[in-house]
Amino acid sequence: MSESAATHDETAGVNPVRLVAVAGADAAGESLLDSYRRLADVFHDILAEQSLDALLERIADTLSELVPYDTITIYEADVKPGELVPVLARDQWAEKILDDTITIGEGITGWAAHHREAVLVNQAHLDPRMKPVPGTPPDEPEALMCIPLIARGAIKGSLNLYRLGERARFSEVEFEVAKRFGDAAALALDNAQIRARLEHQAQTDSLTGLYNHRAFHDRLRQELQRASRSHDSVALLMLDIDDFKRVNDVYGHGTGDEVLRSLATTLRGAVRGSDVVCRLGGEEFGVILPGCDEALALASAERVTQALSTFEFEAAGHITISVGVAYGPQHAMNPRELVACAETAMMTAKARGKNQIVVFGREAAERPEGPSDTRDIRSIAHLKMLQSLSGKLNRLNDVREIGMVIANELRSLIDYHNCRVFLVDGDDVVPVAFRGNLATSAETTIDVLSCKVGEGITGHVAETGESLLIGDAAHHEFARQVPGTDVIEESQINVPLRYGSRVIGVVGISKLGLDQFDEDDVRLLEVLAGQASVALENARLYEAERREAESAKALLEFGRELASAQGLDEILGRVVELSAAILGTTRTSVWLQDPATGELVPRAISGYAEEERPLVLGWRFPREVAERGLAPKEPFA
Repeated sequence: MSESAATHDETAGVNPVRLVAVAGADAAGESLLDSYRRLADVFHDILAEQSLDALLERIADTLSELVPYDTITIYEADVKPGELVPVLARDQWAEKILDDTITIGEGITGWAAHHREAVLVNQAHLDPRMKPVPGTPPDEPEALMCIPLIARGAIKGSLNLYRLGERARFSEVEFEVAKRFGDAAALALDNAQIRARLEHQAQTDSLTGLYNHRAFHDRLRQELQRASRSHDSVALLMLDIDDFKRVNDVYGHGTGDEVLRSLATTLRGAVRGSDVVCRLGGEEFGVILPGCDEALALASAERVTQALSTFEFEAAGHITISVGVAYGPQHAMNPRELVACAETAMMTAKARGKNQIVVFGREAAERPEGPSDTRDIRSIAHLKMLQSLSGKLNRLNDVREIGMVIANELRSLIDYHNCRVFLVDGDDVVPVAFRGNLATSAETTIDVLSCKVGEGITGHVAETGESLLIGDAAHHEFARQVPGTDVIEESQINVPLRYGSRVIGVVGISKLGLDQFDEDDVRLLEVLAGQASVALENARLYEAERREAESAKALLEFGRELASAQGLDEILGRVVELSAAILGTTRTSVWLQDPATGELVPRAISGYAEEERPLVLGWRFPREVAERGLAPKEPFA
């Protein structure tokens, strides 16, 4: 409660109290109070569940102990088509139920979701809103509690509990318990959906929709293990678009992106449904073919090259690819070694003139010559290191820790003077990690690197989403002098951290001297930035989710504390103490309207010094002020 929050005293026979309290001396009240205490004990387990499928089972199991039921159905909301999709059913007609979606607004369940109002109907089969599931008995006597699951202001699903038979019924106490349980279930379901989306995002390339490098290495490891157990084989295709840099340089990155998306579609159409198509970064793709021999693998590769030979891109014209093929366990059982084999074959295809398919080990390996192709031994070594870095980043959930891992690992890829990792927070570009030498002043901290979006070199990259390769940073058009630092001759690379279409941050490196970096360094840093972006965004979302779960837990503890309070004074005392703890306020008070005088008077205060308390408790606001303050139906500041 803030200083200006006002409440009324319901227990004293005056205006309604704006306060959640569980009380009652009769048996129903005691039963409800006991159920609320049991709820508080199980909420933490529900909110802590990580897996969506496991969460649904836990909800059903836990609720059966709190409110015994005969059958249960849980629905997830699919907002775009406006439907409720059944995701769990414990019922003899489960197969029929799981095949039937509900339009929001139709039937009792749809009505409850549309109006966001829980429904208790002890003769549901007689309710005019009733809409039986096709294939189930239409007039089966049953009692129904339908609890819409709402979190963050959005409908997430519905929780339906049934008791069967002519005498079946749910009590009001059970209805209240189910509604309170539904609040926690909705939040837990929302959290689990967020986790599932994050996991999908962490494994998916945002441009093409294919699996990304992380999912590629996970699946390749799994398939090699499966092949070893079952004495089977797995084929691996590594594909690289020929002269893709020219496409970007001549036609622009928009055309380059379209080429990548079209190739992804072509790859999907050329392989089996069981094959795994991945984009590994840049213009490189990988295809895992489980249980595939050499003939099938070559046939798949030839279908791709044949499809591309007849396809003309609107701006770029025809494109070709170089393909390397390797087999496990014939060539290697270790995932990284098998990738290296397929990459070696791919590099041989490039060296022989590109637009070819080469199987590893058939002939002597070759490598492209000349400066036009930057995929040298150093580049392949860097790719391996980046793949290792991806695993490290995806195990972390703290943005500053992720930033430092980026800075530390980058040192082994590119020699630099200092490295900076920033996150975009609204209009601010905030440093989260720094490694190197910053300034001459020992008191200078990385906070001096903060800037606004659009300000300086870092801010410009955050604003435009374009990488900058700078040979002379001190005299660059976007340069700004960082307070407390010296003017020195240095080169810089600054690349955006992109998550989908958003720029979520910037990573930059500097090196003493002019023109110390080249385009290969930029490309390497961009690949690293792609991996870092996913890890940083996931960490931010996990942190937001953790804070929300902690808030929910604190509110549940709040309710449990109030439930055990005896009398109005103790309730109000706990309200101010718990509110201050949850909201982090230094001073909190609860004011009630005096029924005799109409004045607004303080009934409980927290955070005031002993000498201040008598003064504050003596304050009074006249009736007209009290009525103005109590008039709003919603909280106000």
